[in-house]
Amino acid sequence: MTIEVRHVDKLCFQVRAGEHTVSVDAGANDGGTGSALSAPQLFAAAVGVCMCEFVVNSCRLREIPLESLSLEVAYEELTRPRRIGTLEATLQIEPEPPEEVKRRLLGVARRATLVNTLNRPPEINVEFAS
Repeated sequence: MTIEVRHVDKLCFQVRAGEHTVSVDAGANDGGTGSALSAPQLFAAAVGVCMCEFVVNSCRLREIPLESLSLEVAYEELTRPRRIGTLEATLQIEPEPPEEVKRRLLGVARRATLVNTLNRPPEINVEFAS
């Protein structure tokens, strides 16, 4: 799978994956226009959505009642080197499941694809096109 990232203006970019396009932009204080999520916000959002996908699918497969689900991701941006530090995710499910089900669903969230990727980081190679 590949995605394409194109510079738009200042620190604003368009990301295209197949037929889908997403804008990413640094905040105005960081040299961007602030017109879209920043890369760190998008990263935290992607991790949160990935966890939610796993939890919702687990509820569906195990016929766990689910009227609503929300997840809040709190994260810190660190410097030297600049990176995302701790991510803390808080799930809320209605109707509230029993404690044993909550424990299992937390385990499911902790095994989401992007969480696994962060626990076992990929090798990243960067080069110029020939």
